[in-house]
Amino acid sequence: MQGKLQQVYRVSKELGQNSLFSGSFQLSQLSRLSSLVIANGAEIKLNFVFSTTAYHHPSITGHIDTELLVECQRCLEPMVHPVSLDFALLIDASDDDVKSFQMDTVYTDDGYLDLFEVIEDELILALPVISMHDDPTCNKHWQPDSVEQVVEKNNPFSVLETLKGK
Repeated sequence: MQGKLQQVYRVSKELGQNSLFSGSFQLSQLSRLSSLVIANGAEIKLNFVFSTTAYHHPSITGHIDTELLVECQRCLEPMVHPVSLDFALLIDASDDDVKSFQMDTVYTDDGYLDLFEVIEDELILALPVISMHDDPTCNKHWQPDSVEQVVEKNNPFSVLETLKGK
């Protein structure tokens, strides 16, 4: 069964239904992420499912697709950063469960999970630390080939070498 995308889910209800949820929403709905990228009206496509792990622990798994517009740190021009990532998170797991499953966890607020907050966290973690175009010549003012060759000057102490030999 496929469900409609919502912002907040009651985890206990969704775990019993094993529904696949999919949909899309605008980047503008994620305020923290919007402040880190260039506003471009990007659409975030998402599909996910609430499920139980093999050890009967609640989890959420899914896939995110979007294209974020970020600033190249070399030329300071906008560049597209495509994001296609899978995520799998335990829900309300203890520290011991996190260590044994080797998965991250999200915490609910009285059994309710804000999905947009979870997706925003995943997208922020997917941003490059330093975003740059693949082409190193994107900055017209800095070119690695334009660096002038350093001319080797005569050593002023070379005269001492001649005196030392006498």
